[in-house]
Amino acid sequence: MAIKESYLRQLSDLFVSDLLRSRYYKDLPLEDQLVLREQIDSERDRGQNPLVPGATDIEIQNLAQALENELRISLPSSVDEILRQVDGFVENGVTLYGIDLEYREDDFDAVPGLVAQNLTIWSNFAEQSIQYLMLGDSELWYFGIDLQSGRPVVLDNSNLEPRHYFSTVDEMVNDMLQQALGDFEDGGGKTSEFQFSRN
Repeated sequence: MAIKESYLRQLSDLFVSDLLRSRYYKDLPLEDQLVLREQIDSERDRGQNPLVPGATDIEIQNLAQALENELRISLPSSVDEILRQVDGFVENGVTLYGIDLEYREDDFDAVPGLVAQNLTIWSNFAEQSIQYLMLGDSELWYFGIDLQSGRPVVLDNSNLEPRHYFSTVDEMVNDMLQQALGDFEDGGGKTSEFQFSRN
C-alpha cells in the first residue's frame, strides 16, 4: 500500500489555495506573484504536488545520521519512503514530522522536525517513549512505530497507551492525511476524534 496520490494532490491544492489567499501573497509585488504562480503551474505540469515536497537524498541521509547519533535509532525504510513523498505536513490539527531544519538543504522550516520532536517527547515520557519512534501527532494522538515489533501504532498522547495498530506506515499516513483533509469515508463531517482505518 502506498500513500494515496489523491490525498497528496488535495493537500497540495489546499496549501496553494491558502497561499494565494494569504496576506503574504497579496503583499508580494505583482512580478513576484507571477513568478510564484508560474512555478506552481510548472510543478503541476511536471506531475508534482506544489507546496508538498518530498525530502531529498541528502536530507534523508542527514536525518538518518542524526537519528543514529541523537536517538540511537536506525531510520526505518518505510519512513524513508514516506519522507521522499511528503516531507511532513501540518493541517487541521494533524502533523506529520519532517526533516529537521538543521538537516535540510533549503533552510525551509515548515514542519516540526522528526528528531527534535522525538527528543522532546522522550524527555516528557522518559522510559515509556523510548519504545517508539514518533512520526506525528494530533490533539489526541501520537503516531509512531513500535521499535521492538516494527508495527505502526497510534498512542494516546496523555499516557502513550497503544490505541490502534496499522498494517503499514503508509496506511497510517493515509489515515493521517484523511483526518487532515476532513475526508471521511462514512460521510461524516470533521470530528475531533481520529478516524482509524477500517481495513
